[in-house]
Amino acid sequence: MASRRKADLLESEDISSDGIGRRSTTRHMVSLAVSSACGFVFGFAIEKGKVHEPFVVKNQMLLSQFVMMKMFLSGVISGMFVLSVMSMLPFTRHQYLCAKSAFVRGLKGKGFQAVCLGGALLGSGMAIAGSCPGVVLAQVGSGTQNSIYTLLGALFGTLLYGILEPVVTDLTKPEQAIRYQFLYNVYGSPFFVMALPTAAILSLVIFTLELAYPWEEEISITDSVYESSSWITSPAWPPFLSGVVVGTLQIPLVLFVGDTLGASSSFCTITSQVFLHKSSKRLSPYLLKFQTGFPNWWQVTFMLGSIFGAFSSSILSGSYGTVVGGSVIQSFVGGAVILFGARLAGGCTSGHGLSGMGLLNMLSISTMTAMFVGGALTARILQWIG
Repeated sequence: MASRRKADLLESEDISSDGIGRRSTTRHMVSLAVSSACGFVFGFAIEKGKVHEPFVVKNQMLLSQFVMMKMFLSGVISGMFVLSVMSMLPFTRHQYLCAKSAFVRGLKGKGFQAVCLGGALLGSGMAIAGSCPGVVLAQVGSGTQNSIYTLLGALFGTLLYGILEPVVTDLTKPEQAIRYQFLYNVYGSPFFVMALPTAAILSLVIFTLELAYPWEEEISITDSVYESSSWITSPAWPPFLSGVVVGTLQIPLVLFVGDTLGASSSFCTITSQVFLHKSSKRLSPYLLKFQTGFPNWWQVTFMLGSIFGAFSSSILSGSYGTVVGGSVIQSFVGGAVILFGARLAGGCTSGHGLSGMGLLNMLSISTMTAMFVGGALTARILQWIG
């Protein structure tokens, strides 16, 4: 009798476990579908905003064009706003806290030295290649000249960082834990109390930039942008509109994926699949961690969606393959520096920029500051040497 009850208990546990497994699989499938859709929208908006054009990125670092800045700040503002709202609403606060925890885990072991050095390298690579981890996907999808070499350079930079990671981490690890992860912790206030006024101030910055540098005059487009019957087929969107679209992607990612917007980790997952086999697993324990697991794969589906989104946008507007890129050497070297810097910093312009700054993370603010400083200095040096 006892053995029969034990058998019934084991059977019920198996059914329960199987049910949980099915629910977990279904949840992951939904999350991957959402991340793919978000990637598509991301790539579509990046291509429409024209920040996938290498010389738009390079001119931003030279402070001669502000399309990228307006789109970036718009993405930060809209992300900051929707994250603030989710942090206040009872039925979304749990998902917001889980996503914020996932973001913090991604910065484990990082200090200000690492993120500032990584940010400076990230900015330097952007000035060289005219790209970044998220933008290169849109460049490949839209057929931008030599963008495939930027992608290959990015994968090489990821592999190089993966091999050197133990040494780099040892040299840059903080001596003590960071006391304040977020800016609002310094003042002991809730997130939204500081985030909403910050978003308002940044909105004034965009408004001022648009008055001084109208986006229509900064982007080389024909009159067809005004004659197009649809926003879908239009060759360009205002950069602040594209930024708002990208920033609001935080909503589905937080609610269905349990994470915030980011792109550079996907390169680690792809690199680990291509370069790490049974005979070479000792080559990079760091990259080995990215080989399996849902948290590592959702960004890959996001990456593929971004490529297809940019492809669709460029095909619909008739601009596929028309964007001029840098040389093969610039593209490859810049791509390598970009991803080495992004992994050293623990994030890129999407992870640290749109998400980290949207969360008012201290390390992210430092990374983005260092990125623009490093990019501006590199751009000036490249301009000087011709």
